[in-house]
Amino acid sequence: MAEDTERRDRLARAKAALAIEASPASRARIDSGYEALCVDLVSEWVLGERRYETQGQQAEAWIARFYDTLHGDEQPDANRIYARFQLGLPRAQYLARLLRARRSAQWRAAARDELRQVLERAAVDARAAAEAGRAQVQRFELSLSRGGYDELVTLYDTVAAAVTDGDRPAPPAKKPSSPTLTWFSITAETILALLDALRREDRP
Repeated sequence: MAEDTERRDRLARAKAALAIEASPASRARIDSGYEALCVDLVSEWVLGERRYETQGQQAEAWIARFYDTLHGDEQPDANRIYARFQLGLPRAQYLARLLRARRSAQWRAAARDELRQVLERAAVDARAAAEAGRAQVQRFELSLSRGGYDELVTLYDTVAAAVTDGDRPAPPAKKPSSPTLTWFSITAETILALLDALRREDRP
């Protein structure tokens, strides 16, 4: 009886840790799929289907499976890995970089979505600045994950390269940042130009 109580408590605490800063969709997958994933991982080990030479390799592989199965709608983020899996921050930063490199297409899609959301939140103020004639001088300070900022730079280069008969919008100006977030300054004109490019991507 005491063992059952302890098991239920451990299960609840594990799910709560995995749900830290998770999306509603990820929380639903954690609630419904965590136990099955645990059975798969342990069964693979028992049967010798997947074993690793070091604990570090096993941690990398298992965290990758957690992201694939439970957190597939977000980019690997060092702070979340640190909070969810009780790892040191340097190790969490390394794992976040490794996972992004292994699933570049998947994480790029998530980073693109993040970029779109950040720009959309600034769009109303950017349009107001443009209507006031301040599109080229009004700047906004925003932040993105490392992957999101990479997408910002890539999108800006594409937009700027397409301008052949006028002034290009000013590039984002990177500011002092944290290990997991990149802060930058960007003009209203550039925000609106990037959003227009993202919306063109959505058209069939």
